[in-house]
Amino acid sequence: MEKIPTLPSPWTPEQVQWLRRIVFVLFVLLVIFFLWQIRSIIPIFLIGFFIAYLLDPLVDRLEEHGFSRTGGTIVVFSVFFLVALGLALMIVPPLIEQLISFVSAFLPPKGRYYLLSLQVIDFVETKVLKGEVPAFLEQAIQRVLEQLGNFLMAKLQGAISTLTGLFSLIVLPFIVFFALQVVDPLRERISWWVPAEYREPLSELTKEVGLLVGRYVRGYIVLCFAVGFVETVFLALCRWIFGMDYVLAVGIFGGATYAIPYFGALLTTLIGGLAAYTTAQHSQILCTIIVMVGLTLINQGFDWLIMPRVVGRQVGLHPLTVLFAVMAGGTMMGIWGMLLAVPIAGAVKLTLQTLFPNHFAPVTEKANAVKMTEGNRQERGEGQ
Repeated sequence: MEKIPTLPSPWTPEQVQWLRRIVFVLFVLLVIFFLWQIRSIIPIFLIGFFIAYLLDPLVDRLEEHGFSRTGGTIVVFSVFFLVALGLALMIVPPLIEQLISFVSAFLPPKGRYYLLSLQVIDFVETKVLKGEVPAFLEQAIQRVLEQLGNFLMAKLQGAISTLTGLFSLIVLPFIVFFALQVVDPLRERISWWVPAEYREPLSELTKEVGLLVGRYVRGYIVLCFAVGFVETVFLALCRWIFGMDYVLAVGIFGGATYAIPYFGALLTTLIGGLAAYTTAQHSQILCTIIVMVGLTLINQGFDWLIMPRVVGRQVGLHPLTVLFAVMAGGTMMGIWGMLLAVPIAGAVKLTLQTLFPNHFAPVTEKANAVKMTEGNRQERGEGQ
């Protein structure tokens, strides 16, 4: 059979290479455009995969004990879902009630902060300026407070209605369940995108970084729950003695912001002191001092006694490094930068120790290496 001759290609190798680059760039732009169009649903998938990433080690342990991947996923997911549902049913209703009460305090005619502003205006008018406060200034302050209260109430009602009717919250458990089943295969598939000579060391490095970040996040989640619980109990005791309000809201805020080193504790102390001073039924100053000192001691106790054992040993960052990372993260990315600064800094440190072990090894390891070297030299000298 006669062979059919092939026609010569009209493209040179250089043109083919450039054509591939153009197609690749167009494909990337198309993907970016597609992601931009569906940006509203991306966060819920990221949250789902993040939760699955945190729960994946538990599923792996169940697999080591004879469970299948699906069976381990069902067990871990069921426990996580029941715990999360129970906490939500216990915390969300009273928290929403306290937030509505807080916003209502700004609204006229009987809002606590609205009446307090009238008292301040009256004091300035009668004691400081002796009746010379312009009427328009008083009206302007009242309008600002009223608008602020209406704005906060509208935002709060919108957030509540959105959270209660949001379809993504219904989809989230399904995303977590299916993501738990594909985490390991997805990780293996991504590793094949790396050149063969770098695949094994990079796989080990990413595994170590993933374990470090996972330990950090899980440890801080436990700490946040513990801090929120202890602070809520402490504030409940202050409520029993002084009659202050917003106990649950301040306690949950303290637990949620504990993940932000230094600044979270400061914000919690200030907000707790403000709530104590403005809502205590008697001895406002004493209540404020006790609340601020107590919250400070609780955060310092967790920082210096509990956190180093739970998280500090896993990350191994100096306090100055943590402070610099948090400030740098806040400067670059705001609140999200402050939240992600410490795990990113820990991952960078681990990467540097892996790539340059002689330069970034811990001091104790270097000292031990030097001692072993000197000991070997002495043994050789004695042997000669």
